[in-house]
Amino acid sequence: MSGGGRSNFTNLYVEAENFLSNNPHFCKSALKRYTPDDFIAMVQKHGIDYEEKKHHQLFCINSSKDILNMLLEECTDLGVKLKQVMKK
Repeated sequence: MSGGGRSNFTNLYVEAENFLSNNPHFCKSALKRYTPDDFIAMVQKHGIDYEEKKHHQLFCINSSKDILNMLLEECTDLGVKLKQVMKK
């Protein structure tokens, strides 16, 4: 996520060729299994307002905290246990 506090949470047109990886097939596989449309559907399910900017980038209208809270809620609903790691 990026976007100066408003979260550029995805782009409408995502292609594996735009990613760097030691395994070039990983991105192809991952993007076939979970698409930008899948993430957008989750954002809509949570009622998060967003807008499209240049280059087909999607940004939260309010705050990137909306996406963070959505992800935390999804984790809670799925029974994910989060652990805080302390840096030395």
